[in-house]
Amino acid sequence: MNTLTKTLKWPFVSLLLTGGCHFIIEAIWPDLKNLFTAPVLAPLLLAFGIWVGNRAIANKGSYVTAMIAGLILGLLPLLLESLGFGMILHFEGRVLVGIFGMSMIFFGSLIGAGYTLSKSEGGS
Repeated sequence: MNTLTKTLKWPFVSLLLTGGCHFIIEAIWPDLKNLFTAPVLAPLLLAFGIWVGNRAIANKGSYVTAMIAGLILGLLPLLLESLGFGMILHFEGRVLVGIFGMSMIFFGSLIGAGYTLSKSEGGS
């Protein structure tokens, strides 16, 4: 199994389940879209990014590998927000929310990879 596959496997499964639950909850109770805003979801998405960045380095990847993994995983909220919520549930303006979610995961991957790399260098 290559580095990206090992890195993305469980964060992808977990984010897919989280996004699916989020989608179902908002389909049942559409008024929750006022509570599930980008700033509210940002810490959760940042955590997924940190997880991916950490795993990329732990799986013998590089900082660039972590960045690529963060971008790949970030496609999930982008697609869920723009296609799922936007087209299926007819919520407007969700593409920017998806881009925001993707950027949070990407930023998290930078944090996770940088932290893990700095630990392996003795904190320098």
